Amino acid sequence: MLKIKESTRQRCTITQLDEKARKRLQPVSLEFFHFLYQTKELPFSIFCRIENTLIEYVSPGPLVTAHLDDLWDLMRRPETDCEICIRKVDKAAFDALMGGVRAHKLELLSRQMPNLDKKTLDVFANLSAASQMVVAGGINADVAQHVKASAAFLVSNAIDSDQVVATLSRMINCDPTLYDHSATVAMLAAAISLRLLPKQLSGREAELVAQCALYHDVGKTCVPHEILNKPGKFTPAEFDIMKQHTTLGHSELMKLIDGGVSIDELVARVALEHHERWDGSGYPHGRRGPFEADAQHGIHLYTRIVMIADVYSALLMRRVYKPAFQPQDAIRIMAQEANGFDPDVFKPFLKCVVRSLNKDESHTNRLLVIGENGELSEWQSKKAKSA
Repeated sequence: MLKIKESTRQRCTITQLDEKARKRLQPVSLEFFHFLYQTKELPFSIFCRIENTLIEYVSPGPLVTAHLDDLWDLMRRPETDCEICIRKVDKAAFDALMGGVRAHKLELLSRQMPNLDKKTLDVFANLSAASQMVVAGGINADVAQHVKASAAFLVSNAIDSDQVVATLSRMINCDPTLYDHSATVAMLAAAISLRLLPKQLSGREAELVAQCALYHDVGKTCVPHEILNKPGKFTPAEFDIMKQHTTLGHSELMKLIDGGVSIDELVARVALEHHERWDGSGYPHGRRGPFEADAQHGIHLYTRIVMIADVYSALLMRRVYKPAFQPQDAIRIMAQEANGFDPDVFKPFLKCVVRSLNKDESHTNRLLVIGENGELSEWQSKKAKSA
């Protein structure tokens, strides 16, 4: 048990938790924890749960950022069973506050980088709101309907794939705290589905792919917080637990589906399969190749799309256990591991990313070149290339 400082005991309300009290709490997604720093006053309390002890660490009123610093430091201690929470009754107020911060940050980003595609940012904001409902857990019919509406909004905007890749790739470099993994995966997966496949999917199919992307990591809500947010490298035992998010996500989604929530079963399949790999090197079942050729051991097309978007987005993202990679480094890593991806999906995605990077004004003197076998060469001078 972590020792609670005397100053904390004097300042905060501390109570013991039973199972009934736990059910009244809602964990806060750490992907958006830093949004709280953008607020001057909170209309609700923020709690820190340490094992069975609940501390009301931030009270309603003017925000003291040092208290947020304390909570962030606490969450980076891998040996501690703890999580940051709000009361479920405050969730609507929390979502409204986070939505306002997100909108403000996107507006500032548009001003700072006017060459970013405004439509892409608008769709991203819509998807991010749906994504946060999913990662918060407690999915119900209303959340499922919101996810469907956000996926439809994404597809109906017919966003250009190059614009999506360029805008999302550059956005994280400008403001890492704005980045939302599942929303980014959904946008990239929809762009692949509608623009980059040898045989493009229909709008309805692309909407379902986007839904799969928004739900793909839902199993992480079942992984212990101290493992999910561990700042260092996983032990083999911890990694085995982390890998369970695929089967846990599938199980949770199937329970919802069996209970009448309107979620397609393919969504649950993608949650299960998104860490499988084309060459059979993935988990949890070592599936390989296309489902179309082997329904028992193959990987569904929707999964093969989402897995590529998932890997690219994850590499761009700064996590507690790893730094963020630059877009050119992320796609280079993926090219080196191309055997894990369906070539009919990955090759056009690779070309799209390279094309968007070569158009990037911040790299006007460089080109990334794709070799005959799909390998990426070093950056070359555009002038030398044209000569």
